[in-house]
Amino acid sequence: MLRRAAAALLILLLLAGPASAAAPRAAVGRGGAVAAAEETAARVGIDVLRRGGNAADAAVAVAFALAVTWPEAGNIGGGGFWISRDSKGRTLAVDFRETAPRTARRDLFVKPGPGGGKPPSSTEGPFASGVPGSVDGLWRAHRALGRLPWRTVVDPAVRLARDGFVMTGNISESLAKTRSRKRLSADPETASIFLPGGAPPAPGTLFKQPALAQTLAAIRDRGKDGFYRGRVARQIEEGQKRAGGLITRGDLALYTAKIRRPVRFRFGTAEVITTPAPSSGPVLAEMAILARHVGLEKLKRRDTSTAHYLAEIEKRAFRDRNRYLGDPAFPGVREKLFTDPARLKRIAASIHPSRATPSEALRALPGERVSTTHFSVVDGAGGAVAVTTTLNDSYGNARVAPGLGFLMNNEMDDFATAPGKPNLYGLIQGRVNAVAPGKRMLSAMCPSIAVVGGRTVLVWGTPGGSTIPTTNFQVMLGVLLREESLEAAVAAPRFHQQDFPDKIQIERNRFDPNWVEALRRLGHVVEEREPDRDPIGRVHAIARRSDGTWNPVADPRGGGVALVVTETR
Repeated sequence: MLRRAAAALLILLLLAGPASAAAPRAAVGRGGAVAAAEETAARVGIDVLRRGGNAADAAVAVAFALAVTWPEAGNIGGGGFWISRDSKGRTLAVDFRETAPRTARRDLFVKPGPGGGKPPSSTEGPFASGVPGSVDGLWRAHRALGRLPWRTVVDPAVRLARDGFVMTGNISESLAKTRSRKRLSADPETASIFLPGGAPPAPGTLFKQPALAQTLAAIRDRGKDGFYRGRVARQIEEGQKRAGGLITRGDLALYTAKIRRPVRFRFGTAEVITTPAPSSGPVLAEMAILARHVGLEKLKRRDTSTAHYLAEIEKRAFRDRNRYLGDPAFPGVREKLFTDPARLKRIAASIHPSRATPSEALRALPGERVSTTHFSVVDGAGGAVAVTTTLNDSYGNARVAPGLGFLMNNEMDDFATAPGKPNLYGLIQGRVNAVAPGKRMLSAMCPSIAVVGGRTVLVWGTPGGSTIPTTNFQVMLGVLLREESLEAAVAAPRFHQQDFPDKIQIERNRFDPNWVEALRRLGHVVEEREPDRDPIGRVHAIARRSDGTWNPVADPRGGGVALVVTETR
């Protein structure tokens, strides 16, 4: 009996995270906080808060700084989503997802290009980029919520690009990876910036980006028009024309970030606010509602039974995502299905308590690599912002806009580019997400905020491609259901199920072998992922503690940082 109890305790300890797992970077303090992927950019946000800026000011400043200091994902050549809640409880959801150029067609990546031969690539080359949305989205968010002048929040990024910042080991190592180096070296101008002399800048050296500084200065001085009109827009068009791409000045001038109604759902005592379609906020909502129907008590422990239920929930939510989500301005999107209580009750009832459901059997149910970055910001008054932005692949298209110094995205791959063809993350998506002129591609991003008793208690999000919704879901379970500390919830072992391929992906060496074998006996296919090379998420989150202090946390799976305005012990 004692031996069985000891064995059970050992398994629970292993499920909570082995001793060898790194601890999250965390802080505790007042006056505001920032959790982000890169320290220099995070300190820009803290400085803005100290100068009297609110969470929106700091978030915009961090976003532009990351475009300089975190080139693999920070950007002005990509897009993303913003969700915020100010100190008075007012929310704002901004969709600044990229759009397909106006001359894009549904069969763009199926039929040969104008010169014949193979169809254009959706991941490399001039057809891979959508019209960037980051600048317009940040400009609109600041215009709605900002307290400090626009110039004040953008200027730190200009100075970092012009005067340089100290190259870190994380960035240098990222640039030196075989795949990154191969892609970045294919274009001479890109290579001259990121691989001068054929190698990345060494850690500790000063890294300057004068062309990017000029582009950011235009944005600082002219707002969104500094990017979407004038010299910058003209050079983007000229570069696309020379390479045979589709983006024109007309596409840039017509781009508009969308202010959308947030998705709201209840989870325990919390109200969760997240981003709507074309993000995967509705997927997070569906997983939470399915969890309620399964029974939250069944999900409190970190054991085989809970993992089985969560995998089945994730599988069903991804089945709906791939069938019904896309740009809501186009036909076929059915966002309301993701929160329809009667429908989700029927779906939850299809989960067998002791047997995996093959993906093929779900047809009858009722009807992102470290290429993305997330940061969370709060201010001293309780205002909160969660922002996830992306270039899609690491370093996006691996090509800078000629003469402008910033990397372009390869987001066109997030469309359903051809029938039955998986994207970079293995997702096979439906016709509702087919390529169309001016259309926004479906995204896995879903930055979120949780509110209890009228106060923001959790601000969180993650990069990770298709693993974004499941990572956010599991962190939410840890904090809001299991009442774990944010550090424990972020550091805990993770797994992922996305319907196709029909398997549970787990972090290698983070789970007890008996736990894995038990899932296999239930009929699940379990596959390990190397957490150092292919992590499941890199969360940057902030929680409010019971004493009112802020607790920012950076995932131990990445090199992020957690900072507060005034540290407390």
